[in-house]
Amino acid sequence: MRNTRGRGPFRGFVTAALTGFSVVLASVGGGCQSDTASYCASRCDCQGCSQRDTEDCTDDVEDAERLAEHDGCAAEYSNYITCYVDEGTCNNGAFISSSCAAAVDALRGCSIRSAAFIKTACQEERAKRESCGLSGGGASPCTGGDECSAYCALSASCDDLSNPQPDSPYVNCVVACSNPGSGAGGGSSSGGGSSSGGGP
Repeated sequence: MRNTRGRGPFRGFVTAALTGFSVVLASVGGGCQSDTASYCASRCDCQGCSQRDTEDCTDDVEDAERLAEHDGCAAEYSNYITCYVDEGTCNNGAFISSSCAAAVDALRGCSIRSAAFIKTACQEERAKRESCGLSGGGASPCTGGDECSAYCALSASCDDLSNPQPDSPYVNCVVACSNPGSGAGGGSSSGGGSSSGGGP
């Protein structure tokens, strides 16, 4: 007969340890959810979102995540979200992530339907102008000088856009965009989300 004396406390210790390990695994496994929250928080903290805007952003990003996983593009999706959160900057009420162009292209190349929530710089410019009570922006396709000028607008204030002054940073930026090889924005996309104004 085996001696089982003293194993009760040991068994309790092992059970507690395994339970703790499971909690750690669960928190690691929840990374995508926190990435989604960080994406929408980064955007909305900068641009200002209504509750509806925030909900729309969350829905869009979660849908994109599911589509990316279904299409075998989870890594490309995660790389874009991480780049957006870590490298994006808030500039005059617009969240700009022009350095994430390669990550955007990789996700679009892998799953165009997953990347549908990502706006071009021109679409972002149109949304910003609308939030300032102005028209314009939204050129399609958003390439070359149009894309470059869109990044200039995203970095400008509403006052700069409504009343551009000679030799101002915004005007000089737009003028530079007409020069061959210019690239004020340095990327193919500034963000992602749904409709208008200051939200995703």
